Amino acid sequence: MNIKKAIDPFIYLFWRTQLSVLRKCPPLHGAVTKISMGAANSRKRWFNMMFQVVAKLPCAFLLHLRDKLKKRLVLGRVTILVTLRCTLNCDKCVARVPDLKKSRIDVPAHDLVKDIRILLSFVDFIYAVVITGGEAFLYPGIGEVIQALVDSGKVGCISVETNGTVIPGDEALAALKEAKAVIQISKYAHALQPDVETLKDILKENGLSYTHESGTFWHEKVPLGQLQDGSAEKRFRVCTQPLCLFYRNGKLHLCTDSVVVTEERLAPDGKEAYVDIHASNPELFRGQLQKLFERHSIPICSRCLGRTYKTPKIPVAVQREA
Repeated sequence: MNIKKAIDPFIYLFWRTQLSVLRKCPPLHGAVTKISMGAANSRKRWFNMMFQVVAKLPCAFLLHLRDKLKKRLVLGRVTILVTLRCTLNCDKCVARVPDLKKSRIDVPAHDLVKDIRILLSFVDFIYAVVITGGEAFLYPGIGEVIQALVDSGKVGCISVETNGTVIPGDEALAALKEAKAVIQISKYAHALQPDVETLKDILKENGLSYTHESGTFWHEKVPLGQLQDGSAEKRFRVCTQPLCLFYRNGKLHLCTDSVVVTEERLAPDGKEAYVDIHASNPELFRGQLQKLFERHSIPICSRCLGRTYKTPKIPVAVQREA
């Protein structure tokens, strides 16, 4: 226990440094995301990823320098939550889907596409876009969303996260194929994914890349109103959530819990925790985004365990009783 206490400051510094580098260098974060999308599920995976990331470092930093010199606004990774409906009822869900009461209604596809085009008009490039939910393939307009991203020419790579329980329709498959998207299938107990092999066969037939890998653990979640011990700022610095921007209903958040708190109206509207693209012009958007990136924490951090190296780990996809 004493050894653990002695080395903890060094572990904290290591995590803080690497996350800070990824936050400040979008091309590198985009490269890491792209590499992880195509990673094979094997013991050698992490070594392969490490070598690939190191190989990308010079190019990533040159791109970063170019973006800075030309004052280009680039983002490393944006996750679009197209729906907060799901086919499963997972306890400790990262998006807290089983606990939602007001967020079940999907935004119509034409409105979502319009918002995505506004966002893309404000930025010069996004290195990686992840489409997720809930269960992403439940969203009826997912094909239109993917097509809008492809048509913009401002997105490096696209992936879709799925729990493997829904077979995408023809329109979605066509858009995925054109986007050369990677489908990331979570690996859960077979009883939860009875049709996953059918899904994989359909993806193969359409020439689509996919991963079907096991998340060895999830992070513990606590009730949103429960105040947490310790420094919120210190937790924020080593939390992996703020590496990514999370888009939902015209707003860019730093974490999924911020999305949930805003959607469910569980707290006064904390406008400092997100950027509203509807209330922005390009110049104002850049200023608001810069302020968001410069924050040392957001209000939800005091009521969240975060996703850090210290957060307790739990089994994946444990189902709640109906």
